Amino acid sequence: MLKVENLTISFRTDEGLITPVQNISFEVRPGHTLGIVGESGSGKSISTKALMQLLPGNGIISPETKIIYSDKTGRMVDINKLGKKGRAIRHIRGGEIGMIFQEPMASFSPVYTIGNQMVETIRLHRNVGGKEARLIAVQMLERVGISNPQARIDQYPHEMSGGMRQRAMIALALSAGPALLIADEPTTALDVTIQAQVLELMKQLQRELAMGMIFITHDLGVISHVADDVAVMYLGTIVERGPTQKVIHEPAHPYTQGLIKALPSVDRLHDRLTPIPGDIPSPTDRPAGCPFHTRCARVISGLCDRHQPEILQVGEDHTVRCFLHEKQMRASA
Repeated sequence: MLKVENLTISFRTDEGLITPVQNISFEVRPGHTLGIVGESGSGKSISTKALMQLLPGNGIISPETKIIYSDKTGRMVDINKLGKKGRAIRHIRGGEIGMIFQEPMASFSPVYTIGNQMVETIRLHRNVGGKEARLIAVQMLERVGISNPQARIDQYPHEMSGGMRQRAMIALALSAGPALLIADEPTTALDVTIQAQVLELMKQLQRELAMGMIFITHDLGVISHVADDVAVMYLGTIVERGPTQKVIHEPAHPYTQGLIKALPSVDRLHDRLTPIPGDIPSPTDRPAGCPFHTRCARVISGLCDRHQPEILQVGEDHTVRCFLHEKQMRASA
């Protein structure tokens, strides 16, 4: 339902043109979930906001980029050709593709009730009147597990708990009936119990509504529960991509291996965590060669620090950008 080819995003700044996302490609199948995982600053959120033309005014998507979306009628649309304004992109944004943002308090207006904001969204994307829109909003709040939705709909965002606001945010994103849902770290600010409830709710709604979904997180543990496929991002590049279970159990890239080793485990309470050394570089000071070579324990001097690795097939639907596998393939040939 969505195919992204060579997505490159740049920003005009006082320091010149900065390119935080470079030539990434991925696709989302109907009814399936693509997980995008990586540290803060890897380009996850920017990439998905570009899919809805939500970049700030100084943001530029390369004209060579293709964002091919198949809408509810089966019509193929290149979103990159629609621009940031106009009826066509407004139809896609919210109506065809919904988005759950990371922090509900930053997404809801504090001066309007939850119901006021939901009704506005529903009337914008559906041909219904005010009473019917309110009825749909109440039904959506009930569907996401909010008790007494007839009363809750008239509450302001600050009158709800964090978990309740997140559920309301999900209801708002789904109220226009999108075919594709983008969830940008929707459980980061929640405690573990509420997080599990929200994840189960999203999986249930996806099954009921047959939606495609893009789930953004820095937590591979969460990805293992919600995603069918995963793309691992580092410094604006997808370094590994494949079926979730394959990537988690047989990680091919040193960065993916590092993310997995850094996960705490209840089975190894006395073991020390193994963090990835160093910090992710700034897009303004992007290293030459493989973007991960400055932090990689298995770096090949003279190769990784000078050349960009190509995409290699290491299994069925499993690809990686790493010279280590290129070297292994040459040795076995």
